[in-house]
Amino acid sequence: MSANNVRGDDSMELNERKLKILEAIISNYLDTAEPVGSRTISKNYDLGISPATIRNEMSDLEELGFIMQPHTSAGRIPSDKGYRLYVDMILSAKYDSPKHLSYVEALLSKAGRIETLLQDIVAVLAKETNLTAIVSTPQYSKCKIKNIQLIELESQKVLAVIVTDGNMANNYVLEINEDMDQPMLNKLSFILNNQLHGLDVEEINLPLIEKIKAFAGNQDEIIGKVLEVVFQAVHNNEDTQIYTSGAINMLRLPEFSDLEKATSIMETLDKKDYIRQLLLNDFDGESIVTDGVNIKIGSENNNENMKDCSLITTTYHIGGKPLGVIGLIGPKRMDYQSAIFSLKCLIKEIEKRMNDS
Repeated sequence: MSANNVRGDDSMELNERKLKILEAIISNYLDTAEPVGSRTISKNYDLGISPATIRNEMSDLEELGFIMQPHTSAGRIPSDKGYRLYVDMILSAKYDSPKHLSYVEALLSKAGRIETLLQDIVAVLAKETNLTAIVSTPQYSKCKIKNIQLIELESQKVLAVIVTDGNMANNYVLEINEDMDQPMLNKLSFILNNQLHGLDVEEINLPLIEKIKAFAGNQDEIIGKVLEVVFQAVHNNEDTQIYTSGAINMLRLPEFSDLEKATSIMETLDKKDYIRQLLLNDFDGESIVTDGVNIKIGSENNNENMKDCSLITTTYHIGGKPLGVIGLIGPKRMDYQSAIFSLKCLIKEIEKRMNDS
């Protein structure tokens, strides 16, 4: 890759030769997990320059902060700054990745609820990449209401089924003070659908609840209960679920062979609230996104337990709105190109499936 392909201020510090040497160092380290010396670069990469010249350039790269010396090793490894430049070079290039399409299409051909689909997706993604895959369900508050159905259960109990974008269904069992037959519930369902179809869930507020209750006349109690549980769900931070798969993959990596490091990363991955916040930052303007992909490397994650990890995320859209996030967590020494392609391919197919449903 040439300097002309690279975006950002960091690339201005490096000439073409330094960029090629840095890329060779990172490529070798990704493959071996071992510090890299000038002799290795000279032997394994046809750069057309001597080991002595490579050594001098590596000294400059270290002084500029792109590589570092781990402990007493004679070799060098990429720093977070070096990884950042490498990743930016990948994002600035254009590639096709048809090899992932077969398993994605096979996975998405299965019918089922969106929650089940997302769980299947992270399981397959973790297996294909040997990383930890994470995904958030669509943010309920930002989904559009497609259908509401009230179903008689038993005496003074009613099931409210609320279907939103992507055919995501939420069920609520309501207790009411009177018996109500199915024909009456169908009438109330019609009122709810007539007033709410196409609205975002977060648009349900107290004035709207009172307005719709007025249409129901003597049956305003059940209308009020349906809308109130939805209203409460909108204001509940737990309405977005997080699914993860492949955490065990981290323990197979040399970066986490140390028991203390392994324990720390496993504890971090088990904290669903933290993972939720990592993902939902994409909705809060806290992420720097390039070509639809957000990558945080090492210290950019603002968590000590994630300092040896990188996080790659991208959002999926339903009806043109970002509703959820899917991502990969792995070592800084991950195959970024393959991981990015896997996510982009998945997002394309997920959006097609959800928007067609």
